[in-house]
Amino acid sequence: MPTQTGHLVLADISGYTAFVAETELEHSREILNELLETLVRGLAEHLRIGQIEGDAIFALGETIPEDPNAWLEGIFIRFHRHLNAIKRVSTCPCRACVSVGSLTLKFICHYGEYLPQSFLGKETFVGNAVNQVHRLLKNKVPSREYLLVTKETLDHFPREMRATFTPHREEYDLGAVECGWLDLAPLRKDPRADEEVKIVDADRAQLSFERVFNAPTERLWALLTDPAVRARWMGPDVRRVDRLPGARRTLVGSEYHCHHGQDELAVFRIMEARRPAQMTAVINVEGMLVWNTTTLEDLPEGRTKLVSRYHFGEGLPEEVLAMGKKGFEDYERYALPTIAREIERGTEAVAPA
Repeated sequence: MPTQTGHLVLADISGYTAFVAETELEHSREILNELLETLVRGLAEHLRIGQIEGDAIFALGETIPEDPNAWLEGIFIRFHRHLNAIKRVSTCPCRACVSVGSLTLKFICHYGEYLPQSFLGKETFVGNAVNQVHRLLKNKVPSREYLLVTKETLDHFPREMRATFTPHREEYDLGAVECGWLDLAPLRKDPRADEEVKIVDADRAQLSFERVFNAPTERLWALLTDPAVRARWMGPDVRRVDRLPGARRTLVGSEYHCHHGQDELAVFRIMEARRPAQMTAVINVEGMLVWNTTTLEDLPEGRTKLVSRYHFGEGLPEEVLAMGKKGFEDYERYALPTIAREIERGTEAVAPA
């Protein structure tokens, strides 16, 4: 197999060793697996996952996005968003669940040659560049959460982006390595990393819908949350709905990815779930965050009233608000009758935990 040249990225969860050593293994392993899955999904958007190395993900490939900073910072924010969701849903008093906030994240990036090879049926990667990126995990960067890139990597970054990195130099037994680093710690305070849950009650609602269904609450909850059923009632142009698991395998922090076309994707992120009575989601609509709270109320004779309320934000231009309302009016006018038909058909549905 020929030698390849490309980008090599290590995403390393710092504090892993102490976290495992000082906490209950079962829960610490579950938490770390969820965080590693979050990193894999982010890195796999543009790179090939080379190996999962305990507390780190090694990824590599020929190309990265035109704005690599934004991509890696986005992964960093998703990591902490999931971490904060774990904290919200964890009621267990064990040390693993209590100390999960001590985990941090750093990225090491290098550019060079590597050689894929197969060993005992598993693919691995060798070469000086592979050794270099791993060696850089031991460094003198004055931060616990950062993006450290070698000069070889910086040479492939846009010129204006290179100036944002602080020059850095590491000395190893094989010589000096010229680098640049960017502190990611301030991003922990980014609102996207720890979003405030904004439940839309009657006072905050800018748009509301109600409908009574001939089904008990649990049945309606299952129809609302089963991704296969959602794909049918969310709209005639929805090709499929994928659900990414939430914190501790709950609905909180989970995402419904609704594929409308080749490149059209609507993401519903579940921020709060009180099974089977209330669910709040934030929906990204072309950069505008729309909050939706759906509540279910038991009625006599096994029926359920559904109330869906939306909040589009304060101070929006009238034309933007009108467009948002029109879009969700169309959405609900399709969804509510379709759910009723699914109930009449006796559709089987399984609600996530």
